[in-house]
Amino acid sequence: MLRKLGPWVMFVAALFVMSLGIALVTRGNLRTTPISSLPLVSSYASNLTFGETTFLINLLFVAAQWLLLRRSINKVLLLAQIPITFAFSYFIDTSMKFTEFLSSDVYWKCLAVSMLGNVVLGLGVALEVFSGAAALPGERLVLAVSTVLHKPFSSVKIANDVILVVLALLLSYFVFHGIRGLREGTVISALCVGIFVKFWLSGLTKLFKRAPADTE
Repeated sequence: MLRKLGPWVMFVAALFVMSLGIALVTRGNLRTTPISSLPLVSSYASNLTFGETTFLINLLFVAAQWLLLRRSINKVLLLAQIPITFAFSYFIDTSMKFTEFLSSDVYWKCLAVSMLGNVVLGLGVALEVFSGAAALPGERLVLAVSTVLHKPFSSVKIANDVILVVLALLLSYFVFHGIRGLREGTVISALCVGIFVKFWLSGLTKLFKRAPADTE
């Protein structure tokens, strides 16, 4: 029983750690990660919180999966993403409150907080991958597109992040007639998070003496 619960405990911890990493990157005032850029700009353009827009946009990701894999999709796994997304979105709003005091206009402090966020986010993603329990809708959507188009996951992931950033830019220009929610921190995250994920995965593999996603 404990062995079966272990991956899920790690996955829930991963959701919180990822939300904390996203909040730290955002509180660095160099804006947010590529995958969170559209929810952040959407929150600026509405009366909704960052977590609430994250939830709504992830629901669209769930719907997109159903449209792409309608005949072959596992409905249980599809619907399970909704409570997972709700928890993740709640953690984002909670983390944003916890990290509010870190907001600064001093550039080196902004950069330090943003980089700390990337390190923490990398740990969260590594925990998610290592647990093998589940995945967030954004990653599930990338996997669905990869399956339908027969393209490598990594290539589709890059394209997905670029599309989200472009949509965030378009929304920002349409609503604010300028750029909001996107700065150099978005580019830094795009370049750094993958490196930190590999670092943390290596550490977790040595710590638990097993490969990622091994839930036997």
